[in-house]
Formats: sequence, structure tokens, C-alpha cells
Amino acid sequence: MQFKPFFKKFENLANSLLGSADIAIDLGTSMTRLGIFSKGIVLREPSYIGQNTRTNDFLFFGEEAKEIFGKAPNFIHITKPIEHSIISDFDKTVLLLKHFMDKSVYPFFLNRSILKNKLYAYAVVPTPSTEVEQKATIEALAKVGISETYLIEKPLAIAAGANLAVFSKNPYFVIDLGGGSIEMAVVVMGGIVTFKTLKNAGEQMDKLLYNYLHLKNGIIIGDQTSEQLKISSFSLLDDASVMTVRGKSLENGLPKSIRVRSTEVKEALINNLNQIIDSAKEMMETVPPEIVDGIIKNGLTLTGGMANIKGINRYFSNELKIPVEIPEKPQDCTISGILKLLEQPDKLRQIIINK
Repeated sequence: MQFKPFFKKFENLANSLLGSADIAIDLGTSMTRLGIFSKGIVLREPSYIGQNTRTNDFLFFGEEAKEIFGKAPNFIHITKPIEHSIISDFDKTVLLLKHFMDKSVYPFFLNRSILKNKLYAYAVVPTPSTEVEQKATIEALAKVGISETYLIEKPLAIAAGANLAVFSKNPYFVIDLGGGSIEMAVVVMGGIVTFKTLKNAGEQMDKLLYNYLHLKNGIIIGDQTSEQLKISSFSLLDDASVMTVRGKSLENGLPKSIRVRSTEVKEALINNLNQIIDSAKEMMETVPPEIVDGIIKNGLTLTGGMANIKGINRYFSNELKIPVEIPEKPQDCTISGILKLLEQPDKLRQIIINK
């Protein structure tokens, strides 16, 4: 799926001899996902990397790095090189991508040709990303063996992954509730009518929960404990579940255990969720009347990891007064959307932003 008009016949012949592949890439703040066209999703791993600062060696990547986050000795430095779906540490992102590519992509191709396979990457970037940020993504992928990189605005991939007709004349309202950022947009005819990006996403909610327990119960918990409590206990239904949380006493520094009710988790996080809804209302006010009519008919589609919160579709529907749908595996909609768009090369050409 190359879009360069020159030497097309030569390229096709070269690709048939050397072999080529289309790689889908979703660089997320919390998770990185890779896919291969015709093979599906081949990697889902946390966007964490660990460095031994004494030797300057990078020893931990992805899931392994996240597992030791907050537990490792001081000379093991665990970081996330991607913030709000934008590369914040270029060198560490390259190392992380190289590890992921070696683990999940290259094993499919290295033994198929004596010569090197040509890899084409299709990566998503946030709608408000700058030219410099987009260039950083392209250069990082070039350093891990990608021949050419084509960029797609994230809401378009999200909509495609949710099985919405991205290129139709019907407008679709999508909100991706991710770990590092919230992306909301109205998509129609392969374009974005209006969009809004927020930073009070899943990781911000982890911090709010941490602060809530710190103030109310006098306990200090780790980042991963806070995240697990949010995932397990945050519910917008009449849920009476209880989870035991262990941490350190604020008073004397000794180990401390408390029982946290789901209603307390809801109390800690509901204001943040309401802020997201208020932003959605503000964005809808900027949409032309004809588009609003289509949104009322087609409703809202929620994707991202937080779309798995129990009762969130009903809560958004009651607040926004429109139907709300959640696709299967909402956390994978972005990467799945890139793979689905690769099945429509002629239409995909229309939405590439760095031709």
C-alpha cells in the first residue's frame, strides 16, 4: 500500500521478490499495541522501560518493566517515554519499539527472504499533534527498521475499529477514554468536523484515587494498587463490592490494610468523569445543527480502557441525552481500526496526513 506514484512497477516487483508488510502501530501512554495486516494484533504491552542507572543498560521492557514499577531498587529507573500518545523521550521510545518489534513483528518475516523485508508502518497520532511531534514518530519508527511511515488521525482509526462507517455521509460521535488522554471527535466522510482532547484520563483518575485514600484513610498506596482498585471497583451501577487495599500508614509508616467500598471509589472519581461529560457537551455546542441531528440518530460510541467501567454507557446516555454504544473490546479499537482501514487502500489514501 505505497502511495508514491513513481516507479510503481519497480516497487511492486521489488516487493514481490523481497517481501513487504504493513504494520499497524498504536503508541499509547499506558499501552503500546502492534498489528500486522492479514495477521491481526500481535502485541499488547505497557509502554514502560527500565534502565539500570549504574551501568546505563536498559534491562526491562513492557510488562516486565511495569511489574517492577515502584518495587525496584533506586538504581533501576522505570519510566514511560510516551505521554498523551506523544513521544516525550525519543531515545527510550526507540529502544522500547525495537524490543517490541523484535519480539512480535520481525519473527514473522526474517526467515522468509534472504534479503531484508520492506516494512510500511501505519501509526496514529492525536488530532492536535504538531508537525514536530509527528516527525518524531516517523523518525523513531525509521530507526527500528520501518521503510516508510504513514500517519492517521486517531479518531478516524477509533471509529473504524468500532465498526462505524468512517467514509459515509453519516456523522459519528466517538470518545476514546484512554489512559493518558481523552479524545473526542465527530467523524464524517473520512474527516473530523470537530474535536477535543483532555488530559484527565485513566492515569489522572489513579492519582485522584490515591489522594482520596491518602486524605480519608491516612494510607499511602502504590500506583499499581491505585490502578487495580479503579479497574476492579469503579462502577456506576448499584455495586456494593469491597476490596482490601494494602499500603503504608501515613501516621507511623507501618504496613496498613483497609477495606474500600465501590461507593468510595465512585465518590473519588465521579467528578472527573463529569468533567469529561461537560467537555463533550461543550464540543457538541460547536457542531452545526445538521450534524447534531445525525449524532442524535447515531448516538455516541465509547472506546478505550475506561469504556469497560460498569454502567458507563447508561451514565453518559442519561447525561448527554443520546444513545451510547460500546463496541466489543473497546480498548483495542484504535489498533483494530488501523487494520480495518488497511483493507480499504483507496479510501485509506484519503486520510493519510503525511503524504
